This record gives sequence, structure tokens and C-alpha cells, in this order.
Amino acid sequence: MMALAALLAALQAVDPIAPPVATPVVQAVRVSSGRVSPVVDGRLDDAAWSQVTPVRDLLQSVPDEGRPVSESTEVRIVYDADALYIGARLFDAEPGKIVRRLTRRDASSHSDEFRVLLDSYHDYRTAFEFTVSAAGVRTDVLYGGDGTFSDKSWDPVWEAATTVDSLGWTAEIRIPFTQLRFARVADQVWGVRFVRWIERKNELALFPFVARTESGMASRFASLVGLAGVETRKHIQILPYAVGTGTYRQPTGRGNPFETPSAYQRSVGADLKYGVSSSQTLDVTVNPDFGQVEVDETFVNLTAFEQFLDEHRPFFIEGTQIFDFGGNGGGVIRFSDPPLYLYSRRIGRPPQGEPSSSGAFQDVPQSTTILGAAKLTGRSAGGWSVGVLDALTARERATVLDTITGTRYRDEVEPATNYFAGRVKRDLNGGNTSIGLLATAMDRRPTTPALGMLARDAFAGGLDFFQRWGDKHYTFAGSVGGSYLQGEPAALQQVQRSSNRYYQRPDAQRFRYDPTRTSLAGVSADLYLNKVAGNWRWGLGGRTASPGFEVNDLGFQNRVDRISAAAVLGYKWTKSGRTLRQANAYLQVSPSWNYDGNPIDRKISAFGYAQFRNFWFADWSASYSPRVVDDRLTRGGPLAMKPAAWFTSADLTTDTRRVLGAYGFVSVQRDEAGGWAVNLIPQLTRRPSAALSLNATGGYSTGRAAAQFVTKATDSTAAATLGTRYVFAALSQRQAYVTLRANATFSPTLSLQLYAQPFAFAGDYTDFKELRARRTFAFNVYGRDNGSTISRTGNTYVVQPDGAAPGDTLRFTDPDFRTRAVKVNAVLRWEYRPGSTLFVVWTQSRSGYVPYDPEFDLQRDFTRELFRDRPTNVLLLKVSYWLSR
Repeated sequence: MMALAALLAALQAVDPIAPPVATPVVQAVRVSSGRVSPVVDGRLDDAAWSQVTPVRDLLQSVPDEGRPVSESTEVRIVYDADALYIGARLFDAEPGKIVRRLTRRDASSHSDEFRVLLDSYHDYRTAFEFTVSAAGVRTDVLYGGDGTFSDKSWDPVWEAATTVDSLGWTAEIRIPFTQLRFARVADQVWGVRFVRWIERKNELALFPFVARTESGMASRFASLVGLAGVETRKHIQILPYAVGTGTYRQPTGRGNPFETPSAYQRSVGADLKYGVSSSQTLDVTVNPDFGQVEVDETFVNLTAFEQFLDEHRPFFIEGTQIFDFGGNGGGVIRFSDPPLYLYSRRIGRPPQGEPSSSGAFQDVPQSTTILGAAKLTGRSAGGWSVGVLDALTARERATVLDTITGTRYRDEVEPATNYFAGRVKRDLNGGNTSIGLLATAMDRRPTTPALGMLARDAFAGGLDFFQRWGDKHYTFAGSVGGSYLQGEPAALQQVQRSSNRYYQRPDAQRFRYDPTRTSLAGVSADLYLNKVAGNWRWGLGGRTASPGFEVNDLGFQNRVDRISAAAVLGYKWTKSGRTLRQANAYLQVSPSWNYDGNPIDRKISAFGYAQFRNFWFADWSASYSPRVVDDRLTRGGPLAMKPAAWFTSADLTTDTRRVLGAYGFVSVQRDEAGGWAVNLIPQLTRRPSAALSLNATGGYSTGRAAAQFVTKATDSTAAATLGTRYVFAALSQRQAYVTLRANATFSPTLSLQLYAQPFAFAGDYTDFKELRARRTFAFNVYGRDNGSTISRTGNTYVVQPDGAAPGDTLRFTDPDFRTRAVKVNAVLRWEYRPGSTLFVVWTQSRSGYVPYDPEFDLQRDFTRELFRDRPTNVLLLKVSYWLSR
């Protein structure tokens, strides 16, 4: 500890901490008796505004840090018994140049904006942001962790209006107290910040001013005083809705009785939001509609690990930031494969089982029905945060038709399951200290032995903490957690053999595969020490996840059996120069080992960011990874080696103020075994009018993997690899896609979004070979080495690895393939009254898969063949109506 203190003292001497600045104060004025509350029309001509002394002292953050805002700005706050009102007069010497583009709610408008941020909890960690553009487009964001994470799905019901005149423009905002969370005290003190964005100047001005070398968000707000006698009434909001869905498919013509050209579903339900107190909210959903309006992008995953998919369903996004666990203390270190304790896409996932009955045709549900879900979240005046989530999914059955006997079977493919997550957290010391606990549980009750491969119960939990000091310049953060899983031996066999841990690895020393095991336990922990403010930035970190740690039943993780460390040092430039307005650059070393002590990563990387004088932006990175042990190449087999590799990438974004904007990304990587990859992403954005935005993004990647896993086969003569042959191939792959987006906004409450993405991929496997020996990246190529032979019969390869050795024949199917897909999505959104919305959604999807054919031909895939694939069309209509009292 003495050495650590000496290091901190030395670094502080190089980059000294400025003395803290006194917190500014903003006075809110209650609308006096006899005066009428402001009418939200964007004119600021109400008598109530004359009662208030305005805030004028906004200073620029960019482009000229510390200078007064270039256009005068005045902000006032008043309130009555029901709501807070903010009035802003935003002067402009050239009102004709005010940028007023229309977009849908919560979308970036690239327009002049006014923002007010409120820390109504006054916990120095949480902020509610309300933004209105000069065109009247509203955006709202919930921030947590003093700005370290945000929730854009938060949609409170509030009002805003704007007007442009000869002096500039004005904004008038009304925020009902029912939409905020605050302490139950007579005299309120909140945190507040005002922000003005002038689009044509790329100018960001704020009050109170915070230098770009500083850290923190809500902890840097001014104090909002004068809020007295605000009632903390209980309130209830009900959002009933009706949903109708039509699905239209083109039958295959194979006589499948489950294929119908059309299918219709209808349902009604309601979301209820009950204010248990001014700081706690209970969310309940009855007969929920958990369909997602946004679609997942197409991908091909040839790794042994699961693909992570973002959550799009509003119920599981809004307010769930309370369940975020751990964190790096606001530093720049990011370890790979961090566990996620709550991954809400597990709830309502596709059924994991397969029908156990035999038959010519099957009808398997595409997702698991969510019977109901409830969520309780809130904070108290003492700094306590509480979150509880519980969801119940139905037992799902597949229908199997035996065409010979005419019998229909109903096989269980997913058991009834309950999911639970609970979180409690305490913020102390003005938001500079926090400590929290998290617990999750999953409980399944299968009724058929065929689902014995699923864990019966899964529990996980942990403790996390955060400490900040030195005027918010230094942070210390960490977490420790554990998991416990139990079920039938078949379930634990699957978990042990998964790519997360590979317990069956024959040369593992710290664990072993046990087919009789009925439970599994493990731990995970991390620790970070950072300097997060000033020009010089640095960080130290460590993370570990034991081989038995498992959270995938309700969480997400890709691999365990890992001990990682990292050290990073960087510098941040904030003063404008001849070429750059601001920039940063970092150097990081990040070694990792498995629990046997084998080095599995020793990466050295550099990365940075720059903003040029012309308001173009660039990011860059470069890394070198020396040769290390590879405990995943053989997918459960013995250790191999990973060849040394290097990687570099860069992207460039043009000035976003322009009618035509561009973005480009390129990455190149190569390894000493001859593997390589190139990835290109060009993008164009055009805004032909204030109400229309067009975007086209292309993607092309190509490369060659020196050793792509194909299969494995037991062979007692393969002594060098412990009795199993591990077959690989050189894989040449190419992928291309085009993503097209159009956003038409008719008013701040009515918009139309269009999305289309054709996609094509081809994989060509050549030079089949087997691993020559453990702890190497050397291979015996079939048909060349060891007298081996390889031939092809139809779509099957026949290999004699040791020539004419009797009984030594290996067979595997040609893994070559190509695939194509297209997804089209159209969303009409109309907020016909505050909080009440009409959605009309049309989605079409097509896909095709061609085995044994590696030919990549975009003209064929994007024109001729793609539109021969059977389409599935889904038309959805959803109407909701907001009720509040």
C-alpha cells in the first residue's frame, strides 16, 4: 500500500489536481397565488416567467473550451403543485440559420437543441435528461453511474414546445412530478444542468461548466433550490393495448399440414406503472406483448461460442440499468468475455429441446410464451437503490405428425420456467462511494426425460463496489460473484463439455470431466484502479472467472477458466491546435492465463481518437499478439498453439452537420501462419430535407483462416494427440451486406422508418489436415504428409491418415456452403396523444442455404436467387392508450 500511495503521489505531481469549485445554485420559483401556470406553447409570454431571474452563464465545452456561449442564452425554472416548467430563450444573431430537422422521438436530429438534466434524487449518480430541438422533437435519456451508462428506452410523459422568431428561438418544457423520482422531504434540493447545442457551429455550451479533462456527470451539476411543498403523491399509470398480427407465407408444396398461407393472432393486455412512493415504481404487465419492433441483423457464426444479441423489447430495457453489475470504475480497460449476470433475451427464448417423437412433419414454436412479468425499481432518500424482476414462461410443446398412422404427438420442448433477479445498492459520500448486491435465480420444471439436458436450477450473485476520490480524479472499483447450477447428469455433462470450459480436455490439470456430476459451482472477480481525469490517464486491472463459473441460464458469458491483467497509460489533448481540436492516445498491455497457468494472451495494443479542425472524427487502433497457448482450437481436445498475429483498424467520420455525410471503417489482420482478414464498411448519409434522412451502409469482409475446425474422430493410433484426430481446413470466406435505412418524419409525433438488409456469405474449405502434435500449430496435410490419401465420394470426403493402414479410415461431409438472406422492416409510429401510441409494422424475411457450394456471387445472390426464396411476411398493428391519475 505504501508503494501504491507513492505512485499516486508521483502521478499527481506530474498532473496536479485543481482545487474544487464551489457548486453554483439555481433558484426555482413557485407560481404565486393568483398567477396562472405557464401554457406550454413555446412563447414564454406567461406572467409566471417574469418572476424568475434567468441563468445566463453558459460556457463552451466545444469548440472553444471555457469561452462564453457564442449566442446569448437565458434559462428560467418555475413550478406548481403538479409539474416543473423550464423556459429557455436561445438568442441567435442569424435565426434563418437555426437548424430544424424533424426526426422521430429519441432519434438524433442533428439540429439545434436545448437540454435540461435533473438529478432529482440528488444522489450525484443519476440524471434524467430532457431534450427538445428547435423543431420540437423530444428526446429523453436516463443516466446512471454518474454518466457511465444510459437508458434511451426510458419514455416519460412530458410536454415541450418551441418557436423560432426574429431573436432566435424559445423552448418551453413541462415535466410532471409523477415522471420523476425524488426524496420525501419538505424542501427539495436537486441537481441541475443546462446544455445548448448550436448545430451549424458544432458548439456545445453548458451550465455549470465542466472542463473536458474532468470526470463525472451528475456529481458536477448545480444545485436546484426553492422546491418546497412538492407533494409525493402515489400515482398510477395504465397503458392498455390491443395487438393484431397477420403472418403470410408461401407454402413449400410438400404437403406439410402445418404450413398455411396465412395465420392471424390477436390479443389485448396492459402495462401498469404504480408509484409506490415518490422514489419507487412497480411495473406489472398482464398478457404482455413482448414482440420486438426492431429486427436482428443477419450474421454467420462459425466459432464455438454463442452470438450475443441486443435486447429490443421495451419492458426489458426500460429501468433495468439498476441490474447492471460491476464496472471498470470509469476507466478505459475493457476485458474480453466479462460475464453478464442478467441477459434478458433468455426470457422468452426459442425452445431448447427437440421433439422426441418421430414423424414426417413438425410444428415447433419459434419462441417461448411469457405468461407475465413484474418489475419493481426505485431509490430512497438515503441513497438506497432497489430492483426486482420476475418473469414466468409457459411450457411449450411441439406437434409431430406421423403420416403413416395419422397420429399427432405433443412433445414438450421447453419446460415452464421462472426467472428472478434482485438488486440492492447503496450510494454514499455524495455519490463517490457505492456498494451493491445482486442475486439471480432460474427454476425449471421439465416433465419429460427428453429435457433432462437442461439445468433444473441456476443461482448466481455477487457484491460490487465503487470508490472515487481526489476531486473525482481517481477510482477504485471491483466485484466478486459466484454461481451454482444443479440438474440431472445429462444437463451437467452438457455444461461441462461446452465451449466455455471444455472440462473434457485431456491435458487439463485443474479440473476433470465427471459424467455423474449433478451440480457445478464457480467464482468470478475483478478489480480496477484508475485515474479518470486530467490530461494523463492510466489504469490497472485484473479479472478472473474460475472453470466452474456458469451464468448462461439467465446471464451471458463466452468463456471462463481465465485470469487476466491489464495496464494502460494515455494522454488526452483538449486544447485546439493547428490540425486537431481534441485527441487522445493510449498504450495497453493485457496478458491472460488459464487456470493451469498456460499463457493464452499477451496482447500489446495502442488506440486513440482525434477530432480535426474541420470537425471530422477519426478512431484508430493497432495491436500485436505474440505466440501463446490455444486451449480452444481443438474444441475440447489437447492444447495447441496460437500463432503470433497483428491487427490494425481505423475509421473516419465527416462533418455531421452537412447534408451529405460519410463514414468509413477498415481493419486488417494477419498471423504468422498465413491467415489474414480484411473488413471494409463504407457509409453514406443524406438529408435531402428537414424531414427526410437516407442512409446506406455497405459491408464487405474477406479472409483466410489457416486452421478452421472441421471435426474430430477417435483413433487409438493417433498417439501424438492422445488418441483422437483433430481435423482442420484452411477456410476462405467472403461476406457482403447492404443496409438501407430511410426515416421520414411528418411531425414530431408521426414518423415512418424503412429498413432493408440483403446479406450473402460463402465459406470454402480446402487443404484438409490434422493437428500433428500437442502444443503446436503444425499439421499433417491429407494427401501430402505421412503417406495419407484423401478422396471424395459425392459430398463425403474419405481420408486414410496413415496411408494404407488397415481400419484407419476417416469420413466427413464436405463443409463448404453459402447462404443468403434479406430482411425488410417498415414501422409507422404515431403518438396521437401524450403517452399513447399507434404502431403499424410490416416485416418480410427471406433466406436460402446451399450446402457443398462455396461460390460467392453477389449478382446471383442479391438479384436472381434471393427473390426465389420463400418470403415470410408479418403485419402487426398495436394501439396503446395512456391513462394516469
